[in-house]
Order: sequence, then C-alpha cells, then structure tokens
Amino acid sequence: MRCGSLLWLSLLASCGGAGLGDPCDVASDCEPQLQCLSNVCLPRCKRAPECGDGFACMADGTCVEATGDRGDVCNSEVECKPGLACFLSTTDDGPSPLTSACLDERAGHIAGAPCDTDDDCRNGTCALGRCIDLCNVARDSRDCGEGMTCTHIPRVGPGGSGKWFAGCLQAKGSIAWNIPVTSPSQTVPLAVPESAQSVSITMRVDDPNQLVGVTHIVAPNADVWLDGVGPYGGPVVRHHPALGQSVLAMPSTPDVQFLAGMYTLAVTSLLPQQDGSLVRGTATPVVTAVAKLDPSVILDLHFYFLNLEDHPCAAAFDGGLLNAQTAATGPTFKGRYLAALSSYLAASDIALATTGVTYEDVKDHPDLDAPSFANVNDLLKLGAYRGGINVFFVRSLSPAGVQAFSPNPGPAGLASGDGVGQAGVIISLDTLCYESWEQLARLTTRELARYMGLYNNVELDGHADPIFDSDSMSTNLMYYSDAGGGTILSTGQRKILSQSPVLR
Repeated sequence: MRCGSLLWLSLLASCGGAGLGDPCDVASDCEPQLQCLSNVCLPRCKRAPECGDGFACMADGTCVEATGDRGDVCNSEVECKPGLACFLSTTDDGPSPLTSACLDERAGHIAGAPCDTDDDCRNGTCALGRCIDLCNVARDSRDCGEGMTCTHIPRVGPGGSGKWFAGCLQAKGSIAWNIPVTSPSQTVPLAVPESAQSVSITMRVDDPNQLVGVTHIVAPNADVWLDGVGPYGGPVVRHHPALGQSVLAMPSTPDVQFLAGMYTLAVTSLLPQQDGSLVRGTATPVVTAVAKLDPSVILDLHFYFLNLEDHPCAAAFDGGLLNAQTAATGPTFKGRYLAALSSYLAASDIALATTGVTYEDVKDHPDLDAPSFANVNDLLKLGAYRGGINVFFVRSLSPAGVQAFSPNPGPAGLASGDGVGQAGVIISLDTLCYESWEQLARLTTRELARYMGLYNNVELDGHADPIFDSDSMSTNLMYYSDAGGGTILSTGQRKILSQSPVLR
C-alpha cells in the first residue's frame, strides 16, 4: 500500500518516514536522522548519557542496551545493565590497567560530583576529588557526558598502587583536588591523568614562621626529579620551601618530558634555626593540586584598583583619575596599557581574553593603598577569581623603588576562598611617574610570567634557569634587572607559559 494513502498514519513508520516522537518498531521506520528507541523515534545520540542508564551510544548514533549482569567483567559504565555500575577491583594483585565488574550501584554522588572517598560515589570510584564513571577509550569519549573526555587516570586507594584505569574527566580548563596529609612530614601520592598538560601543587601551613614545601620527587618512571632543599631545586624541577606557603609547578622545563602517572612527593614543614639550618617542623601542611587539562592559551585578567585619588602620577591617567570605571571606558588604559599588554602576551604565545577581563574597585582599605612587602597578602586575599590572575594596582609599594610583587610561581587555579595566600600580583603606579604605560605593560607581563611559572633567565650569582634554550641576555623578558627592558622569551620559556593552569 502506498504511503500517501488514507492509512498514512498507521503506515508512516513502515515507510521510513516516522518523525520525532512517532511510534516505531525498528530503526528503518524512522527518518534517517532519528533512531528507534523503546518503540519511539528519537534523536540519534552523541554520548551515552543521552540514552539513559544501562545504554551505550554506538558510532552510528544509536543507543544499545547493556547486557552486563551482576558480577560480569566490564570496561565501562555503559556495559552494565540499569541499576548496576562498573566498579574497579579493590585487590592489588590484578593486572594494569585495573579490572572491573558490574555491581549494584550505591546511594552516592553521580559522576563529576565532588568526593573525598570511594564510598561517596554511586559507582565506587573517587579520583582527583571527583566521582568518576569508568569508560572505554576506544569509543572516543562517547561513554562520557557532555564536556567530559575518556582518559587514563592512575588509581589512588584500594587496589590502586598507581595502576591505570580509564575514566570520564572534564575535558577543558583545570581541575583542583586536595591531597590528604596527616603529619608535618609525609610522602604522598600525586596522580596525574593522561590528559594533563601540567600540574601545580600549593602547600600551606598555619604558622607563618615555618617553611613548607616538597623535598623529594619521584616521577612515574622512577626518576628522581628533586632531592633535598636547595635555593634552585633540582635540574628538572625548580622549587624551594617558603614561609607559610609555597607552590611547586611541573614541568619547570620542557627539556624533560612531562609524564602522566603516579608521582610520589615528600611534603614537609621546616623550622629555620639561628645558624641557618633547618629542622623538621611541627605544622601539618595542607596540599592542593591543580592540573591543566587542555592546551588552550587564553588568559583572563581581573583588575583591582585601590584608591588612586590625588596620585602624584595622576597626569598619566584619563582626566587625572584611574578606577574601575575609567579603566574600562577610558582610552588610555585600554588603548595603551591593555593593547601593549596584549601584544607582549601574544609574543609569548598567550592570548589575552577579550571577554574575560574584569574591573573592580577596592574600597574602604586605606591601609592597603600603599602596602609593604610585610602585608601584601592582606591585599592579595581580596582576589576572588580562581581562573586567570588577579592584578592589583596600588599607589606605591615599599620599600621605595619596588615596582611590583608576584609570587614565583603563584597558586594557579586557586583563590583566597580556597584558603591560599598570594593569589595575584601587585603593580605600583608610582612607576608611571617615570615610565610609560607601555613600559608598565611590559613590567606587568613579566610579573604575570613569574606567577605562571617562569623564573629569572639568570640570577645575580650567575645561576641559569632550567630551560636550556633561554639565554642570559638582558633582552630576555625574565632578566633579573629591569634595566634591560627585555621582551623576548625563548621557545622553551613560551612552552612553559602555555602550560600554566591559570589559562583556559
């Protein structure tokens, strides 16, 4: 019978023309862009969660019901029937990657939700501070939800020992998680997923008179990347414990391959002695890791303005005034400073965000209008943004002559709300009394680069940074003295900047 007959409503499906929501028996009953699921024509899938619990999304966009029963071996959450989840093995004697099986799901959090232990998750897998659904990397992340990717992750916890499993992890941006530490000196695991571009570890203690940091690092291939406490760390990782808070950024150089896998870190607090020696401290470190998960190089900047009224360099401001409103709308700040800053960053392979720049005034803090090094953290704790970098403009910095302050490196991907200090950089506008907006932009670029993990290309004592292709010339942006006015970065220096977790 023809599809155009009076019986078209009942015969539409058999002619392959059934539309969205129409009944069907097989896929051929529906329009080509649809599938037949539960006897209804529905859109073809791109990812398994669109199909519902207990279904996989195939390469042709059709949902296929899982066949995995309780106790069956599985490689992915989508291989287990509804009501079941794919659980990792909890024994240490299995192979790598870890084995897994379909078991009754728990009354826990769904994939992507924050967690502290495996018991917090419906599927029994907590990794990198998130509940993780298992997946099959051969299915091009179709097992995972929108915005997620299927990647290999080292296992920490029961049956782990650094063995790999494949799990659904966010695909872009950075991810932060806490690493439990229960004593003043402890060796802890650091799991770096295969999709990570870099990792930043922020360590802090409550006692500002104690140092905190990492004294020993073993990489996944068993190489020692850091051993002991020295002013410049090791040849692979540059790091030194600091008072109250320190940051370890890996990699420090692109000349050694950054590895995914399980690292071990010796985290400790230290007490300085009068003779210059160090002894084990008494404060227990708080440790937070942040990993950059994609190669994006977009930088968001968040500008904060202290009270700059009647500034001695006000002639350089639009109409003699600089605050959040005049910076956002006036021709000088955007037309000269931001334009130059964007140009310097672009030469460093970093793109200044066009929509991620914010402007805010810091009011009712006259004590911070001209901070000294002793109270810079009182100002920086006002920075509220985790993504990008907070930049504070102050009247001046003391001691006299100091143009800027930046932690080196800074706590990437974290803000004061996470309990960390020094989450930002400070720029003194006294600089405009004798330098141009373009020169101020160059100074800001250098401080941003320090925050993002670059060190001086050469120190006063002649020590060179661990990036082997960065020369010791004053034309380099990271020259220890501002006298050179350098703007050039080597290929290796630009590579380290591009891997910072502050980028999106």
